[in-house]
Amino acid sequence: MVRLRLRPFGPGPPFKTFLNGVIMTTQAADSRDKKRLEFFEGAAENWEAQNYTPEIIGQVRNLLLSLNLPAGKTILDVGCGRGVLIPILREIMGPAAKIIALDASAAMLEGAAAKDSEVKTIQARAEAIPLPDNHVDLLICFSAFPHIHDKPAAADEFYRVLTPGGTAYILHLCDREKINMHHDGHRAVHGDHLPNSETMKRMFTEAGFAETILSEGPERYFFSAKKE
Repeated sequence: MVRLRLRPFGPGPPFKTFLNGVIMTTQAADSRDKKRLEFFEGAAENWEAQNYTPEIIGQVRNLLLSLNLPAGKTILDVGCGRGVLIPILREIMGPAAKIIALDASAAMLEGAAAKDSEVKTIQARAEAIPLPDNHVDLLICFSAFPHIHDKPAAADEFYRVLTPGGTAYILHLCDREKINMHHDGHRAVHGDHLPNSETMKRMFTEAGFAETILSEGPERYFFSAKKE
């Protein structure tokens, strides 16, 4: 059963939300989101040059190959950044595949759009995906889930836009501890953490997913959730 989230309406005190166990007002959360977006907008132009060497691109390709993605399906790349996954997804899934790239940063999406003329780009947050219900067969969120402020809301959206039988993947090239330590070393993304395994499984189960799998090692974090 999908969890309902009640939001306040009309005059009243600021709605409170949780971020890594800390209660924050919506104003504080919005301020964090604004700073995070400004960081990614400013870093977009040199993002791939600074973060994706040929060796790392090879690791990304091997990670995607391990998923055995079917050809010709519709896939949503959430938090796509400059579109590092797009050429690899096209190679694996073929010319008939429909690739949709979503990111909150317009500057990041410019790079994603340049990767493939057939890709549909959407500027939006993962907590409010402007797609119909049951619209995509697969969903990948690579190196982006920690940056999503309202992760349970995103899990609900992942479930909603996936077709029955579809799978959502949360992927990284290192384990949770390294991811969280790396983010805490940067002011703009400090506190952008990947939840622990129990929280991840509970979050996606409460969103409606029937099956979750989580595994991680020094060079890989893998989480999948399947919609029945």
